[in-house]
Amino acid sequence: MESKHEHQLKVSTTDLEVGMYVARLDRPWTDTPFLFQGFFIGSQDDIDELRRVCQYVYIDLERHDEESPRAKSQGTRNYRPATQITSPNVAKSHVDSEKRPGDTHHAYPMEEELPAAKLAFDDANRAMHEMITKLENDGRLDVQFAVVAIEPMVESVLRNPDAMIWLTRMKKHNSYMYNHSVSSSIWGIAFARHMGLNKGALRDIGLGCMLFDVGKTRLPQALLSKPDKLNETEWHVVRNHVQYSLNLLEGTSQLTQTTLDLVRSHHERHDGSGYPDGLNGNEIPMSAKIAGIVDSYDAITTARPYSHLRSPYEAVREIYTWRGTLFQSEVVEQFMQVVGVFPTGSLVELNNGAVAVVLAQNDTRRLKPRIMLVLDEKKQRLPQFATLDLMFDSHLKGADKVWIEKGLEPGAYGIDPEELYL
Repeated sequence: MESKHEHQLKVSTTDLEVGMYVARLDRPWTDTPFLFQGFFIGSQDDIDELRRVCQYVYIDLERHDEESPRAKSQGTRNYRPATQITSPNVAKSHVDSEKRPGDTHHAYPMEEELPAAKLAFDDANRAMHEMITKLENDGRLDVQFAVVAIEPMVESVLRNPDAMIWLTRMKKHNSYMYNHSVSSSIWGIAFARHMGLNKGALRDIGLGCMLFDVGKTRLPQALLSKPDKLNETEWHVVRNHVQYSLNLLEGTSQLTQTTLDLVRSHHERHDGSGYPDGLNGNEIPMSAKIAGIVDSYDAITTARPYSHLRSPYEAVREIYTWRGTLFQSEVVEQFMQVVGVFPTGSLVELNNGAVAVVLAQNDTRRLKPRIMLVLDEKKQRLPQFATLDLMFDSHLKGADKVWIEKGLEPGAYGIDPEELYL
C-alpha cells in the first residue's frame, strides 16, 4: 500500500475487505459500471466487481461500515449519500400521514403485474389523447381524464414498478407529447414510491408529470417539430409553455398545490440556471426536483426531431454527470437506484457475447438485474427467450460467471423492442 491524500490509501483490489469505503478508483467512474462516486463494500460480490474493472482503488481510512451487519450478512450494496435529502417544501403530511409505500418489497412479480399495468398504461395514453384533442378543439382542458387515469397507474406501481417501467419503452414516434406525458408520470410515481412518499403524494406527482407539458399546445407546431436546435428567441417562446400550462390548470379543484408547484417548477435547476423563477437548491419543491429528473430522463430516451434516440444506459450516464449542477446530487443518486445501472427494458450484452433485455431490478444489487436472453453468444436468435436472475440464479451451471458487459443502443442487432414488450 502507498499513501495518497490525507486519510486515503491506495489499495490493490486483491486486498479489499467488506466494510471498506471506496473513495476513488484507478480510472474515471464513467468508465465502470459504478454510478456512485464513493460507496461501502457490502459483500464479496462488490469486491469481485471491483477486481473485474480495477487494479487498485483508494480507501477512505476514516469511514468503515462496522455498524452495518446487514450489508455483510445479506450482501447488500450499502450506498450512502453524504447528506440527507431534505426540502422545506415537502409537505409533512405526505411523509407521515400514511404508510410509506416505498418501504415494502414488490407485492407482485413483474410478469403477474404486467397485464394490469398494460391496461392502465393503454387507458392513460387514450386519456391523454382525448384530453389533448378536446383541448385543441374547444380550448378547454378537462383534467378529469388524467385524474381518472392516474389511480390505476399508482396502484400498479405500488404493486410492482417494473411492470409499468417496462411499458415506457413502448413509444410511438408520432405522438411524443402523449408518450412523454404518460412515461414521465410513470417514472414520477416510481421515484416518489422509492422516496417513501405516501399514496396521495404519488397521485399528486403522477398527475403533475402527466400535465406539465399541456401548455405546449399553445406553442406553434412548427417550433415543436423543428429539426434543428432552437435559437435564443425560439427558446424564449418555448419557455412560455410553463405559464401556459399554469393558465390552463388555474382554478382546477381536482389538483393540489403539490401538483401545481410541480408544473410551475419542473424546469428549475439546482444551480439556479432553470426557469421561470431561477430557483436554486431547496427553494425548488421536492415534487419539482423529482419531475425535473424524470422529464429529462424520458426526453433523452425518446427520439425527437432535433435529437437521436439514446439508450437508457446512456441517459443514466448523462444525468449522473449533472449531479450537483442541474440536479441535487443526492436526488440524482436516489434516481439511479430507481432506474438501475442497466434500466428495466434496456438491451444489454453479456460478457459471453449473449444479448438480453433487462426484465426487472434487484433493489440491493443494481448491477445484477433479472434479464431475458434474446440472442445467444453468436448473436443468433434463441428459439425461446429464457430468463436469468443474475443475483439469485448463481446456483445454475455457469450462471455465476455471467455478468453484463455493457448497455446497447435500442434496436441493436435488429431486435425490435415491440415484440419483446408485449
